Amino acid sequence: MNVFIQLTVTGLAMGMVYALVAMGLVLLIRAVGVMNFAQGDLLMMGAFITYGLTNQIEMPIFLMVPVSMLLFGLIGVIFMYCVYWPLRKASYPAATIIATMGASIVIKEICSLIWGSVPMVTTSIVPGVLRIGSLTLQYQYLIIIAVGALLIYLVQTLFDKLYAGRVMQAAAQDGYAANLMGIPVQLTIAVTYAIVTLVVGLGGYLVAPVFSVSLTLGTLQLRAFAGVVLGGFGDIKGAIIGSFIVALIETYGTLFTTTYKDVIVFGVLILILIFRPQGILGKSKIADKA
Repeated sequence: MNVFIQLTVTGLAMGMVYALVAMGLVLLIRAVGVMNFAQGDLLMMGAFITYGLTNQIEMPIFLMVPVSMLLFGLIGVIFMYCVYWPLRKASYPAATIIATMGASIVIKEICSLIWGSVPMVTTSIVPGVLRIGSLTLQYQYLIIIAVGALLIYLVQTLFDKLYAGRVMQAAAQDGYAANLMGIPVQLTIAVTYAIVTLVVGLGGYLVAPVFSVSLTLGTLQLRAFAGVVLGGFGDIKGAIIGSFIVALIETYGTLFTTTYKDVIVFGVLILILIFRPQGILGKSKIADKA
């Protein structure tokens, strides 16, 4: 039973990280209609930046967090103006998607030039373990779950309940009509990119003590993308639920094998999509036509 609980907590923690990345993917799809293949690399850059501020500059955490958040938001705006904005009206529809692939390589190379390619170990935000009888849970996993849940709640509240979020969604759905109503479309898209980058950057900070700070952190996007597809493409709640399912399958799969756990994850994903190709919360084409 203790092993099951520990694996569940680990799965929920990793699912929270995947959910942060997946939520950012869906928000950008809604805002600009583009799949960002550099999303995982922005998470990786977040891990490197927070490592540099904490371990190299030795900035205290109460100062490091707001500084890193400002940097993440700025990087998001720069990313938007360098990758999306110049190609938004390109005659070739896939141009922006290809640009995000190129941006992925650029981000990796920048991090490699600044910090090198050797993985670096960083300390946990809250070191130690929580002991409940014979059960031991790492505080780092509990911190990931708590902070990740707070970030998801705040972003969901912004886009679903606050006026600013509705303005951003209106600009995304019909930019021309939004301009006529006086909504600054360019600004709202920039803010969306800033929020998405801030969220995944903090996700990189949370997960870095678990995997170490390395260039391979960008591969976590594969699990997040699987969560997006599994939950229902374009649905935020579905992406979050799908990310947790992917993480729990991956974690429980280690009971049988650690070498082929990815085979288990994506094998289950394929089986689910065979019977429900629109995803868990996605709508079928038949339902849409009806």
